[in-house]
Amino acid sequence: MAIISNSIQNNTNNSGQTPVSRTRTFRSGSSAIQLQEGQTLKGVVSDVHGNQITLSMEDGASFTGKLPDANQYSIGQKAAFQITSLDNNTIYMKAISGAYLLDMEDTVDQALEEAGLPKSDRNIDVVRSLLKNQQSISRENIMANIRLCAQYADADVDSVITMKPLNLPMTQETVKQFSNYQNQTHQLLYKMESLTDSLNDMMNSIGHQVPRLAKNVANELINLALDSALSPAEQKLTALSPDIVNEEFTDETGEVISAEETENMANAATEAEEQLTGTGEASSPLSRMRQLFSNISESVSSSLSGEAAVISEETFFIHEQIGFSLSEEGRENLSRLLADYPISDELKKGILDGTATIRDVLTELRSYFPGMENDEVSHLLTNKEFQSLIKNQFVNNWTISPEQLKEKGSMEELYQKMSQQLEQISTFSERVLGKDVFSQVSGNAADMNSNLDFMKMMNETFQYIQLPLKLQNQNAHGDLYVMTRKEALKKDPNKLKVLLHLDMDHLGTLDIQISKENTAVSANFFVSSDQTKNLLEKNIELLSDAINEQGYAFSSELALKEKDVDVVNDFIGADAPVGNITRYNFDLRA
Repeated sequence: MAIISNSIQNNTNNSGQTPVSRTRTFRSGSSAIQLQEGQTLKGVVSDVHGNQITLSMEDGASFTGKLPDANQYSIGQKAAFQITSLDNNTIYMKAISGAYLLDMEDTVDQALEEAGLPKSDRNIDVVRSLLKNQQSISRENIMANIRLCAQYADADVDSVITMKPLNLPMTQETVKQFSNYQNQTHQLLYKMESLTDSLNDMMNSIGHQVPRLAKNVANELINLALDSALSPAEQKLTALSPDIVNEEFTDETGEVISAEETENMANAATEAEEQLTGTGEASSPLSRMRQLFSNISESVSSSLSGEAAVISEETFFIHEQIGFSLSEEGRENLSRLLADYPISDELKKGILDGTATIRDVLTELRSYFPGMENDEVSHLLTNKEFQSLIKNQFVNNWTISPEQLKEKGSMEELYQKMSQQLEQISTFSERVLGKDVFSQVSGNAADMNSNLDFMKMMNETFQYIQLPLKLQNQNAHGDLYVMTRKEALKKDPNKLKVLLHLDMDHLGTLDIQISKENTAVSANFFVSSDQTKNLLEKNIELLSDAINEQGYAFSSELALKEKDVDVVNDFIGADAPVGNITRYNFDLRA
């Protein structure tokens, strides 16, 4: 029975009198339905597609037809309609404003009952996800999605159903990665931790159980860890003071932010955005953010009591130095372990004071392997300080500093190198030992590589990259989103929206949303603490003045974060249609 919009039909006769209510019988499929004027029909909106709406009635009948503004109804919403008139094959109805929403679980139960499907956990999850994603809960669509989910039996049902309308290629691996992103377990930085921990477990197993293989494993692992170019920090190391690498400012939480680093952070966001969008149109206003961060770096050390900032007298190490990876006690332990090694006095001193680089230590140790016994190398493999050096060398290879991020193509180079090393690690056991006896290592490496492949696939439509950042005193996870879709950016390059998300150890999370339309630039800062918010408020005028001087009209807002960025729902699925539960009176003819 079709439903189309129409004005209310009064059905009065020539004398102006309202006729007596009538009853008529209509056919719906193979069933006959008896309807009466004034009768109220209740049903659930089971599908909304364009201006078409489908109502599944309580008795199992369904009505599908056209309705202007049908999207004002949501799938799963309970609607009630009163029959105002029956005329030939047309039923005139009007919506009852008292219509209400069913409880989610009631809707799920009713949908499965009407579809004649068992209320298994899997079927319930399918219908629940369809409702969540505003997709049809007709029997046909439920069945189609049950079959789809069966193809990915190990995957989360909601991930499968959410992924399908986004038109992303669906394989076992892409569905798994999509689920990771949806569940916020996608961060490369955390996966690096899992992989390097499994490498340590492998070294322990080899050292304790099969020492005859220790020399070969240690040599191959060090070769792989050192297969990377010197970082800019390593290159500059010889020109730095032996005691203090850089002047630092600290706040009461212990967060360390250098003036150079905060300036580079802003430039990093700009450069990464340009690499993604392929346009420098927005680079000028975005690059002015470095001045804001530079000023923050000078103020971040001020405590809430208003005490003056002081330069920390503590010695800070770059990530590539032994001192960053090992405590003073750890360096002493490593020094005792290597006491009988014929390494230079200069390197021994560098190990003790932390100034030697991991690369220098591993390179020299490797040179002595040919003359060492397997038992000696086994002892080295099982040493936790040595394992820490291997771990941190790999992490250094896979993270990027704000200074490096400013260089053109730096992210592509990082991901390419990371992918190559992950591929070698995933086959390490089979290649070196003859078979894959360390599946945790190969599995973690393959998972990280699949993560990179999934990001590459997404970037064909959605412009997004992870930023595994190497900051002064920590590694930090970052996400860079270009909220403007590629198609829209091609049509209007003067309209752009980007979001930089950072997770900091002490300052918490920081989201910076920057929008540009022609010469209007706005920046919304979302912070996780009042202290960070106060720091930004004190310095926001610097950013405003700098951007206005470039001929742009700048505005900004600062607020506390209410929730974390959701990669899937806030970004990938941002353009997906969302139902509106606003209700209003209208008339239907069925």
